[in-house]
Amino acid sequence: MELDWPMHGRAGETAADMARSGELRDVILVMPNDGGHGRGTFYANWYEGTGCKFEDYMIYDLIGYIDSTFRTIASREARAIAGDSMGGYGSFMLAWRHPDLFGAAASLSGNMQVMETLHPYETAPMFGPLNGPYARQYDLSVLSQAAVHASNRPAIYFDCGTDDFLFHTNLFFERHLLDIGYPHTFNRFEGDHNWAYWEQHLRDALAFFEAQFRQQEELCTSWQS
Repeated sequence: MELDWPMHGRAGETAADMARSGELRDVILVMPNDGGHGRGTFYANWYEGTGCKFEDYMIYDLIGYIDSTFRTIASREARAIAGDSMGGYGSFMLAWRHPDLFGAAASLSGNMQVMETLHPYETAPMFGPLNGPYARQYDLSVLSQAAVHASNRPAIYFDCGTDDFLFHTNLFFERHLLDIGYPHTFNRFEGDHNWAYWEQHLRDALAFFEAQFRQQEELCTSWQS
């Protein structure tokens, strides 16, 4: 939920601490609600079409509202997306489906094999037949393969605790990205699927984003000169 990261993950305090130390520029953190539908909406437009269209909400409503309300740099080079668990899947999925909006994405303890790890009664309303065309457009393996040679390929960071029940899905995805040649950063740390882990390692994801922001600035400066 939208209060979890501020209350349990200390996201605001972490970003402020990093800004004071020069590890992170001033940023605007946006932490939306995922819809709260059962175990979550997975930030997708659901196959069954019953109103769960949280991909559209994120892409068309939320980003537009933030850019029109706050002092943002409204470009993919200055916008990144991150999440934990289901939000880790959602971050990668949204970044690959909308690379014109996101220059980087990060996942902490994300579910990288949603179709394989959830029960069919859970995935059917969201994605339809698991081998069907609708499900494939939300499959991270398919999305990453399609993006690997794109000029606007998002930069990717992910990590997972070695005691996490989703650790094996992250190892699978690391092997997949290596096989297809998609540049990425993957870290494994001690820890489980809990807020103690995510609070500690949010700093790693934000540091990755800062490195990407600086790289984009250097490329822009080099091009202009």
